[in-house]
Amino acid sequence: MPELRDTGVRNVVCGENVVIYQPANLYDCQLGDNVFVGPFVEIQGNTRIGANSKIQSHTFICEYVTIGQRCFIGHGVMFANDLFREGKPNADRAS
Repeated sequence: MPELRDTGVRNVVCGENVVIYQPANLYDCQLGDNVFVGPFVEIQGNTRIGANSKIQSHTFICEYVTIGQRCFIGHGVMFANDLFREGKPNADRAS
C-alpha cells in the first residue's frame, strides 16, 4: 500500500484579506495582504508573495521564490529558482 500524504495549507503566514481556493497545497510560505490564490496551486517553503498579487489556477511556485507586490501570475505558470547546489536547494543565496 502506498504512503498517502495530505495536502492543504500548512504553516502559512497570511496578511489581511487573503483568499485561497481549494484544492491548494501551500506550506511554510508568506502571503501579503490581499493576495488571491486560485485552485490547484502549489506554493512551497521559504516563498514570499507580495501584497495585492494574484496567483491563478494550476500554478507551481517552488522553494525560495520571491514575488513582488501587485504581480499577476497567469494560469499554469511554473517557477524555478535556479538556486540549486549539489542536487538540493541552496538556502545560501550569496553562494
